[in-house]
Amino acid sequence: MNVQALHFAHRGLHCARAVCVRRVHHGPTDTLLPGQFLVGAPHAVSNIRPIAFYMPSDETPHERTYRLLREEAAHRDHAFWTDNNSRFERGRIEFERNRINRTGVCTLDDLSVYFQEYQNESYKRHVEYNKYVWQRNWHMVWPGIRAWVDEVRRRARRRSFAVARHAEQGYFFARSGVSKDRVKDGPASPPSQPEASRRDEKIRSYY
Repeated sequence: MNVQALHFAHRGLHCARAVCVRRVHHGPTDTLLPGQFLVGAPHAVSNIRPIAFYMPSDETPHERTYRLLREEAAHRDHAFWTDNNSRFERGRIEFERNRINRTGVCTLDDLSVYFQEYQNESYKRHVEYNKYVWQRNWHMVWPGIRAWVDEVRRRARRRSFAVARHAEQGYFFARSGVSKDRVKDGPASPPSQPEASRRDEKIRSYY
């Protein structure tokens, strides 16, 4: 393994799994809005960013189940990469010390030997972790769909409630220039002759 390959392999070993978010929130946890995550700085050892998920006040059982699954997945990822990177660093320090005691220097080519040995030693552990991730993601599909359906229904309820509230307060009547009393009194009377003429003239001007 050459020096460049060692460099990228070492970075790949320590990189955290990518976290896809819709919107990142930078304030307190209790001010999160729907669809926002509170993302912290990468951990010094695992390089995993801690995430605080939004919890609506009317969280449904499906949403709670899906949120707990995601939190558990984040904790498991953090634990695995903390252990993995700690093992790597301890082994690297010991390897460098032994190589310096024997030859007086430890080059990048020497470290490539250690990295290859570490890959072979941790192969089974990484395979098991990958299997766990695939199974976990597959098992989270259906809970995620049910949580998404609940979220869509909540948005529809809130939209309907907002429309009813605005209608009760006369919001739409004020926007259209029609009073609530006029609507309550019944349909409007037919327009007068001058008003009808101006309307017909305006319509003809478009054609």
